[in-house]
Amino acid sequence: MRKLDRIYFDGLAWNFSRYFDYIDTVASEMPASLHAFASDVDSYSLGGNKTLHDARILSLVVSKQYEGRFSNGQTLIALSLIDQMFEGMTTLRYGGVSSFQLCEPALEGNGHADLLLHEFSIVRPGVYRHHIILDHDGELQIEFTRFSHEWTPLPT
Repeated sequence: MRKLDRIYFDGLAWNFSRYFDYIDTVASEMPASLHAFASDVDSYSLGGNKTLHDARILSLVVSKQYEGRFSNGQTLIALSLIDQMFEGMTTLRYGGVSSFQLCEPALEGNGHADLLLHEFSIVRPGVYRHHIILDHDGELQIEFTRFSHEWTPLPT
């Protein structure tokens, strides 16, 4: 598995203390919506429908938004995941995307990849990174300037 910057395995469990200390330290440098999500322990926990842990990617949509006559284009990404309880969908929206990399998981014999860990960081003032580790050697990194998220229940 690829290494995250601040979340690490301490020999017994995944340790988030350096990560949450970092998020607290840079809180004033992050947009409120990003800080609220990044600092919410429930989005990293092992159980529940708010966590991204064990969520599965439903879609990853990359699009362009232009001003005027198709000039000054900005890249947008919408990442939709079904929660581990199969009760709802979390959609993460990234605006002002300057970079993204997807390493597709090795799905042979698996058919899907679950999200294992994720962390946010500041790349430089006003630019943020979401680093996502998927099982089966998958990885996603997105650098962006704007962020929002929502959870919606699935129809029953």
